Amino acid sequence: MKTLVQILKKAPGLRGWQLSALRKRSTEAYWVGSEAETVRCNAVDRYALRLQTPVDQKTMGESTTRFQARPESLAHLVAETEARARLVKNPAFDFCAPYKPNANSNTINDAAIRAFGIDEVLDYGAALQKFRERELKAFPLNSLELFLEEFTYEIKNHRGLEVSSDSTRIVCDYVLTSQDNRHEIMGIKSRRFLKDIAMEEQLLEDARTLSDLQSAELPPTGEFAVVLSGDALDSLFDFFLAQLDAHALFNQYSIFEVGDTVLQNAKEPLTILSTPNLVGGMRSYGFDELGFATKEISVLNDSKVVSFLIDGRYAQILDREQTSALMNIEVACGETPYADFLTDGVIELSKFSTFQPNTISGAFSGEIRLGYLHKNGKKIPIKGGSVSGSTQKAFARAFKSKESVTRSAYKGPKGVLFECLTIAGA
Repeated sequence: MKTLVQILKKAPGLRGWQLSALRKRSTEAYWVGSEAETVRCNAVDRYALRLQTPVDQKTMGESTTRFQARPESLAHLVAETEARARLVKNPAFDFCAPYKPNANSNTINDAAIRAFGIDEVLDYGAALQKFRERELKAFPLNSLELFLEEFTYEIKNHRGLEVSSDSTRIVCDYVLTSQDNRHEIMGIKSRRFLKDIAMEEQLLEDARTLSDLQSAELPPTGEFAVVLSGDALDSLFDFFLAQLDAHALFNQYSIFEVGDTVLQNAKEPLTILSTPNLVGGMRSYGFDELGFATKEISVLNDSKVVSFLIDGRYAQILDREQTSALMNIEVACGETPYADFLTDGVIELSKFSTFQPNTISGAFSGEIRLGYLHKNGKKIPIKGGSVSGSTQKAFARAFKSKESVTRSAYKGPKGVLFECLTIAGA
């Protein structure tokens, strides 16, 4: 990286440059059934070179080259990237100026993970295998892969910016099978901190899911009160976040302005923050991919637009105040206990094959992998079919739970009760 920086400093005719390096060190172990099959240590360095070339006051050339192994000629790499950049005309912006990063912004670095070696990874996996054998003997754990990873991310640019961040991650990739061998869960769970992975609890939950799948039936068709939780929470608020992002402003598809009310006659207000400071958050970073500082931003407060998510690049292109790129989201909880949502006739949905709102129209639909129909005091497993609705219309008649949960990049209500969504099933 040092040599490439020296070449870039001497390269004539460039408008600007940025070089980033992501260094990953991982200790990995693989099991087939209960037998440890492979253990390895892995080190990978990935680089990204971004070049800008001049066109005029409002436009510039731009190109990025990503590489791992050192090329035969770094000078040739720069020349090829520059040549591609000169074929492009994009809106002009300047790379980030130097600043002093927040010293307290590191919330994603776990010393416990950094202390793990091969023996510790094998011991962790063996303990998980013993737990499964003891508590879930009827549910085969067909495969298990553990990755204990350490990262260092560094950015330098022509303006003198130098920022870096250390982080860790544990990833568990596994396949758990039902008692009758008809159903399986292919799970991938990742967390920044070892204490948060909670794989024993995860396997217990998955075993309950597999048991319920054996007797699950198609849901009824019609309009129902529906509780969305679990998997849906990761993307449930995407319509609002996308509409209030600088990308929507630049491409002129946002339907909102600052001060607008996003929900009309809402039964409960909606408040959303974007934060880089969520401890263990998978999007907790002190700076974005262009080196611009991130910060906590109030996006919605009491259903009113407070700020758009505008990073340093779009702030220059749009000539608007810089706020921050989207980071983790925090959604304000409601006042109703989750258990109070589960009244007679309510459909509770937590696992989906797909669930992705349309960020332009707000329409959403999800393929139901597992849920429950609460009827006559019973909790009836359901699977198949779909749930659908319109984001703004649905949230105007929604209530958020009092209890909160934390997922990979989300902190907020455990579930949301929608008074009326469409279920397509039997």
